[in-house]
Amino acid sequence: MRELATSFASYIFAKSLYSGQQIAKMAGFPEKHVTPKNPPAPGPDGEDPDTLSGQLYRSTKRTVEKFGDPAAVAFIAGSEYQAKAMDMVFDMFSTKAFDPSHWMKMTERFFTQGKLAADATIGRDEALYSQQAKNTRYVFTLVRNNPEKLGVPKSGEFDLGVYMDKAYGVGDFENIWTVEGLGHVYSQRTWHLKWDCSEDAHDILVEGQAASMPDKSQTMMHAGLGLCLAESLMKQLTPDSSTKETERVLRAFIKLCQNNSVEGYVGCALESLGLVTRCFNYPMVNLVQKVLADVDETAWEFFWRGAGRALYFSPGHMVQPLYSPWIAAEEEAPNDRAHDILKAGISWPTNIVNMKNPAIFEDLIRRRGADEEKAGTIAHGVAASTTMASDITPNHPLVKEYLEYVPSSSDANVRRLWAKLVHDQVYKAVHRYQPVLKKHKMMDQVFRFQNLEALVDRLDPPAPDSKPNEADGSKRRKQA
Repeated sequence: MRELATSFASYIFAKSLYSGQQIAKMAGFPEKHVTPKNPPAPGPDGEDPDTLSGQLYRSTKRTVEKFGDPAAVAFIAGSEYQAKAMDMVFDMFSTKAFDPSHWMKMTERFFTQGKLAADATIGRDEALYSQQAKNTRYVFTLVRNNPEKLGVPKSGEFDLGVYMDKAYGVGDFENIWTVEGLGHVYSQRTWHLKWDCSEDAHDILVEGQAASMPDKSQTMMHAGLGLCLAESLMKQLTPDSSTKETERVLRAFIKLCQNNSVEGYVGCALESLGLVTRCFNYPMVNLVQKVLADVDETAWEFFWRGAGRALYFSPGHMVQPLYSPWIAAEEEAPNDRAHDILKAGISWPTNIVNMKNPAIFEDLIRRRGADEEKAGTIAHGVAASTTMASDITPNHPLVKEYLEYVPSSSDANVRRLWAKLVHDQVYKAVHRYQPVLKKHKMMDQVFRFQNLEALVDRLDPPAPDSKPNEADGSKRRKQA
């Protein structure tokens, strides 16, 4: 009943938005706001659902494919809010209604969210939250509308080298997302035109034009490959799909990622499944993660890392004082391991998206640094995203500026946490993690929540007097 009610509400919401879009189109609104920017993902839709909720879900997805940007953003946020409101109603008639701990946690989350809202409206943090929302929106639209921004033809083959130059020409800060978007559209065209979306496709990013692409583009080109495969294969499933059918689709996704990736980058593609599922197929998250845990535990970890990235970028959490992704992570994680991975995943874009405005991350350190210090979630997000940014843009000027940032807070603990969780992680990412992982063809490991320092030390044990550590970082800060 819960699934049917949620699917029906989402269906009505999508149809209402589409009707509004059609009215706006007739009223003369700019074409760019009322027409879809990109064609639907290629590939079959899978078997027809045999339940009413599944049929409604499939019909809703087809309607959403016709949305321009305003309607699409409104649907992503609104449908998630609807689903969570529906869950809250049904929980009142389940065993959770008699569980005091459930209501205590909910009260704590409301209190935390209320404090964020107060700080953003009447407190000192209004400008920070406003700037963070602008930064996040800029990157979200940059990826979503990347083919249009780069001028990639709407159909057919194109010269990858020409558009790679254009992707790198947008700006050092934007390279991460322009290359990811290019990897998405190139993989999609190649898979469709050369392989007719066959699950036996291979070497999409190994052969052909991709073989001559710069090595520095590989991490995000592979993230784009994962976006392409995930959005197409997820079309074959609904929340009512059987475990057997879900397993078949997930195995096909993993196989395609493995068969079409350059050695050392498959994890970059696998992680995108979590991003696509959580951001664009929210009702599917629980089914996919449950089945994936039995199919491939490593892929499950990549999945939750991508889901954490999605929590940050999802329109439902873009204005964090309205609904923080950190609170959503606590609500949605099925266990402690997934919760830690989600938090590391949120830290990844929080760091890299706002690197031009380090005071935003300083605010995160002030609010959450002490709580996350032991688990290493924030430290990992900083180290992983900076390693990747340094790889895709060697000698990244923004990373150099970030290393020189001195927290404005006079709180000694905030300064200590910034030194440990941010400054030292950035330094190690540039001088240790990226060179070693690149050397050993393991750059995809930054897309998985783990102790990167331990991994790198196993791969390439440092000389006793050369390992960058926290003490070295303190020395560098004093000298600066």
